[in-house]
Amino acid sequence: MNLEVLAESILDEVTARFPIGFRPHLAWRAMRVTAGLADWPKREIRLSSKLLTDADRLQSTLLHEYAHFLAIARHGTAGRGHGIAWKQAMRDLGEPPERCHAYEVERLPKTKRYTCERCGAEFLRARRLPARKRFLHAGCGGAIRFLGDQRP
Repeated sequence: MNLEVLAESILDEVTARFPIGFRPHLAWRAMRVTAGLADWPKREIRLSSKLLTDADRLQSTLLHEYAHFLAIARHGTAGRGHGIAWKQAMRDLGEPPERCHAYEVERLPKTKRYTCERCGAEFLRARRLPARKRFLHAGCGGAIRFLGDQRP
């Protein structure tokens, strides 16, 4: 069975068993690190077309995201995040309340070089830090300065 069709079927079943007043829209995105996202204001669950490669991954991720909707429907904004309300929703859905997946992911290469002006430590990041903000090294409190792109 096609994973998109399976996802719709799982969502139909879970919304019938645990109604929240609406049926979230499913959107597939090419996310490299995040398996799924629950967007309450848009009433949308986003699923990763790159990470959800089989039925087991799809089901656990979809139920994880639906648990966010269920927790917010039951507790309002106090149900946001991975707190007590979400954990109870996960148990109600028959899933262990685990908040992170362990799937193989494709991360961006770290190519931006930074240094601490106090201790000289160097850091590599995939994305550049915002230029208008000041960042401090957690280890010594020194200012962090951009050095440039790392050459391969």
